[in-house]
Amino acid sequence: MQFGHLAGCGNARSLGPGFPVELNVSVPIASRENSEPSTTSSTFNGVRLSTRIMPAAHAARGGDWCETFVVSGDVIALSIGDVCGHGLEKFAAMVAVRRAIRDAACQGLNPAHTLSEANRFLRRYDPEENATALFALLNTRQRSLVFANAGHPPPLMAGPCGSLLLEYPEGDLPLGIEAELLPALHVLGVPAGTLFVLYTDGVSERERNPLQGEAQLHDAARFAYKVSTLLTAAVIEKRMFLTGFNRDDAAILTALTPFAQIAQNVTMEVLN
Repeated sequence: MQFGHLAGCGNARSLGPGFPVELNVSVPIASRENSEPSTTSSTFNGVRLSTRIMPAAHAARGGDWCETFVVSGDVIALSIGDVCGHGLEKFAAMVAVRRAIRDAACQGLNPAHTLSEANRFLRRYDPEENATALFALLNTRQRSLVFANAGHPPPLMAGPCGSLLLEYPEGDLPLGIEAELLPALHVLGVPAGTLFVLYTDGVSERERNPLQGEAQLHDAARFAYKVSTLLTAAVIEKRMFLTGFNRDDAAILTALTPFAQIAQNVTMEVLN
């Protein structure tokens, strides 16, 4: 098990309403650079973060990534994506796109414009390449999540009342398909004690049955929420039977917000 550090932005600027950037943070980047499955775990303002990356069987390295990095004293970035295909030949493209997203976010862009810049980068880097990506900013002070999706599987959120896929009618293309791309920007409030699960299609479509995989993912997320003292990304991996032979690369990123606000609300209700 690898306990990683959070990556950080060295020159962060304002992200606009709701995302003030006040700090310049420079923290070592924690990312998988080897052929073995790897796990990272870290905490940011009470949010418990974990990642799990699993290359496809017999692949030296893969094309999936997931990482978190600090944008400001209140904001943590969640980044996940999948370069089309798998194996060593996709690894270089994955590293380049992952870095392009991080660089754009550290310039103060919101998630939609961050992915737009990453799309331009990928078109220059290799016009024949494409990738799905989801990028989110979690504001711990305002308890909000802003995200954009470029053709990637929708994020899932789980809580005491169950689980929900954050799907929207309008779908956006993956990176690299069109010369210009500006995905829709989604904003939602984040209740205390919420588990967000970001994943690649190697997780939800392992058996080549998307509906079955979606049902299994809901079950795994709800189970991980109940045992949230453990590393939730690794719990979901085991619950999804991803510990054995995998045809495709797979990645899981989880973010569990603190439960403290729930306890505070209960106390206030009793006092009133």
